[in-house]
Amino acid sequence: MRIATATCLSLLGLAACAFAEDDHSVVLACNLKAIPAAERPRYNDLMKRLRTAIRDRREISAGYTFTLDGKTISLRELGEWITIERLCCPFFSFQVSVSSRDEHWVLELAGPAGVKALIEKEFPVRP
Repeated sequence: MRIATATCLSLLGLAACAFAEDDHSVVLACNLKAIPAAERPRYNDLMKRLRTAIRDRREISAGYTFTLDGKTISLRELGEWITIERLCCPFFSFQVSVSSRDEHWVLELAGPAGVKALIEKEFPVRP
């Protein structure tokens, strides 16, 4: 049986989570101060729109895929969110899939071991 533990700290705009699973440890740190103060209101709006747009969340080996409602968040807005998110969380990898026949986008959000807990916290499953 594998047991994973997480310890998270938020201090002075720096969020860090250290994950330990068995004998392997990795530190994932989000530097919220990497987002310029002038861009934070826009970032917060985009996060709200992204969370609202989620129609489905599926687990993959290195993270999650999210089906997003294209009427709630545009591709331009999704790209803008990714651009800003990369500043504070450079350990994430992003992949966007778009079909010309669908009004939904698929966002794959992945990263190193331990990243799933961060994703689950930021994008919880709605009842």
